[in-house]
This record gives sequence, C-alpha cells and structure tokens, in this order.
Amino acid sequence: MKQSLFDLKRRYVPLLILLMSLLTLVFACMWILAQGFEPSDDALRHVAKVVSGKTWPEILLVRPEITMDSHPGWHAILFVFWKLFSASSESLLMFSVFFLFMLFAIIPVFLFRRPEAWVLALLVMVLFSFGVFYRTLYGRPFIFSMFVVVLFCFLWEKLKNGRLVSFQVGIYTLAVALATWIHGAWYLMALPLFALVFARQWRPFWLFGLATIVGIFLGALFTGNPFVFLYQMVFHAVEAFSSHTSQRQLVTEFMPFDGAPFVLLLVFGFLLWRRASGEWETKCIDNPVFYLGALGWGMGFIATRFWTDWGWPAISVWMALELERFLEKHLDAFSFKRVGIVIAVCLVFFVAFTNDRDSRWTKKLGTPWPDMTKAEQRPWLPDDGGILYNDSMYVFYNVFYHNPHGNWRYALGFEPVWMPKEDLKIYRNIQLSPNSSKSFKPWIDKMTKKDRLMLIRNQKPDIPGLEWHEVVRTVWSGRLPG
Repeated sequence: MKQSLFDLKRRYVPLLILLMSLLTLVFACMWILAQGFEPSDDALRHVAKVVSGKTWPEILLVRPEITMDSHPGWHAILFVFWKLFSASSESLLMFSVFFLFMLFAIIPVFLFRRPEAWVLALLVMVLFSFGVFYRTLYGRPFIFSMFVVVLFCFLWEKLKNGRLVSFQVGIYTLAVALATWIHGAWYLMALPLFALVFARQWRPFWLFGLATIVGIFLGALFTGNPFVFLYQMVFHAVEAFSSHTSQRQLVTEFMPFDGAPFVLLLVFGFLLWRRASGEWETKCIDNPVFYLGALGWGMGFIATRFWTDWGWPAISVWMALELERFLEKHLDAFSFKRVGIVIAVCLVFFVAFTNDRDSRWTKKLGTPWPDMTKAEQRPWLPDDGGILYNDSMYVFYNVFYHNPHGNWRYALGFEPVWMPKEDLKIYRNIQLSPNSSKSFKPWIDKMTKKDRLMLIRNQKPDIPGLEWHEVVRTVWSGRLPG
C-alpha cells in the first residue's frame, strides 16, 4: 500500500505542479486581457502599421538616413497572424500581449527542476518591482530580448559543463538571430558576453561569442538588407542619445532610473538569508547570471532600459534559482505538502498580479480618440496628403491605431530622431517650452489647409493662428482658418 502511494506521488505530483504553474501564468494573462487591458504605446503602432500596409516613410515624416523598418521580424509575425486569422486590430493587439508574455513567462517553467520557483520569483517581483513586471505585458518586441536573457541564464552552465554543446549553441544562435530580426537592438547582445568575462567563464564566452556573431548576421540577413539594417540601428541609438540638450527631452525609457531600491534590498535580503542559514558560497554571486543583473542595474543609471530589459530578467532568474535551491533542500519533491504550498503560491500570485488596483488594467476603457469614420470628427483630422503635427508620441500611437488607413503623415512618431532635422529642432524647442505659443510658430508657419496640429490639453490651447476644436475630451485639433 505504501509502495503504491509512493509510486502515485512520484508519478503525479511533479506533473500536477508543472500544470498548476503553467495554468496560473496563462490564466493570469488571459484574465488581465479579459478586463479590457490594452498597452498604451508602441504595441499600438506595430499593430497599426501591419493593418495599414504602409511603409514608415508613408506614415511619418522621416529623415533621409532612415531607410528601413527597425522591427521587420515582429511586423512579419503580426502580418502572418493577421492574414491567417483575419484578425481585427483588437485581436492583433491581444495576440501581441499574450504571445510575448507567454514567451517570457512560460518557457522558464520547463527549464526549472522546481517550476514553482519561477512562479514564486515572479510573485516576489510583483510585490517589489511591479512597474518593471508590468512591462512584460506591453506587447512589444523588447520582450523577446528579455526571453533571450532567460535562455542565456540557463544555457551558460550547460556549455561550461560540455553537455550537448552543439545543440545549446544552435539554440542560442537561433534566439539571437530572431532577436536581431524582431527587436533590432543587435549591439545589446554583447551584454551577456561581458557578464561571462566578469565571471571568467572563458569556454562559454567563446561559444556564446561565436553564437552571438553568427546569430546577429543571420538576423540581419532575414531583413533583406543586412548592412544597412545593422548601420541604421547603431545610427538610431547614437542619435537618440546625442540630439538633446536636456535629459527630460529623452523618451522615458532612455532616462536614468531610480536605482530600483526595493529590488536592491531584496537582493541583499537573499544574500543575508544565505549567510544566516550557513549556506554562503561565493559562487552564488560570482556567476554570469548575477553579473548580468548587476551590469544591467549599473547601466540603468545611463538609461533605464538597461535595467528593465537586461538586468531585471537576469535578477529574476537568479532569485528563482536561489529559491529552487532552497526548495530542493527543504521540501520533498514528491510530497503532498509541496502540492499545498504550490497551490497557495499560485493563488497569491494570481490575485496579486491580476487585481485592478488603481485601474492599472482598465484605465483605457472608454477613452475615445479621433476617428476618421465619424463624420463630425473627420474635418479635424488631416485631409488626404496632409500632415498631423503633434507634440506627444501618445497622440501618434492612439490616432494611428484608430485610423491606420488615414491618408496623412505624422510629424512626430515613436522616436524623435527619426524626424527630419528641421522638425526635430522645432520639437526640441517645444519640449523645453511646451506652454509657449512661440515654440509652435515654426510648425504653424509651415502648415497648409490640409494639415492639423493636435495636442492633448485640459483646456483650449492658447496658440494663435489656428482655429481650435476639442475633437474628443482633452484632445484638441487646430487648423488654419477658413
């Protein structure tokens, strides 16, 4: 009887825990989407671009140095889904969120010996670093690069030990190639290599280095014009950090971060826990996973995305590995007690992550935007061949998403440095003096009857030379008189 019970537990307890971990993450994302959650930035323009069928120069005023799409792979994936399922814009947006969140959250469940360690680590991040975890639901290509970080954290030690080297190198090469094609920021693939150097892991360094170089080149080949693509992405990065006079002119993600003090305290807490339990080992921090997290944290003082896209995922995996070590030492893998603990962890994670505190999942519900299909709003959008001038990327994201077939172009899109130099100079002045009507005068002087200036304001803009109308609440459109 005892032997039968033991065999039953040995067979079904690990499978039950794996299923609970997977279903918790899947249903959490589905529950959030069911509440009406929609991202508010780049995910909208990725969907709108695919639906529009246009190139970026047909959508934006673009400087001559920009000749290629910076996310060709992601737009190709969205296009295939859109065509296969005849998807609406809303469905395409939901697919973006669900697919990328699942990629980041689900794959590690299969890589841990104790899958609940990953769910528990994510629960800790919900409590101590919700703002960054929230980004995993943005439906944007950078999440694929976060997935590559997770892969690196698991593969480096396997390469060190010489197991299935060709397979592991092939997997990482493919991941880097897809990240280059989908996300574009190929130069950041060097960060895991720096982590290997800091950890003095020379064999994995050479293998990962080879995989990274080959992967980047393959990803660039997928674009159809590899050398132009590689150059443009570097040009984009250099210009983004060199075309401003004040840090407040940068997009939010390029600004320095606050040091993630709660995560920092959490890491120290884990290390003190190790010391207090008498299990301190130097290798718990002297390894590429911890170094990549520390590198991303340090570089976060240059731009917050070094932390959110590279440091934070590495630290999340590091914490999960620490939790897994503890669970393996103190909790029988086949006990029903483990099942009870996992049920509690999954329930707490689900409730903590999915609750709508401060309307974080529903704040966009019912928010109207100008719609060219509404006769009373159409006159306040640009005429065919016109230009929509705007001082907020938020205007571009939402107006483009709701009007993907609008036959006009936008002065400001998703990245200021893509703007023609003259317009970029005007926009930088507007950023420094947003409440000064003089800042907008150069644009107004260029406007024709076809063009519009659209601003988000609580009251009618005090900018002379245009007649103004509140198209929807707080969204004002100005056009030349007559």
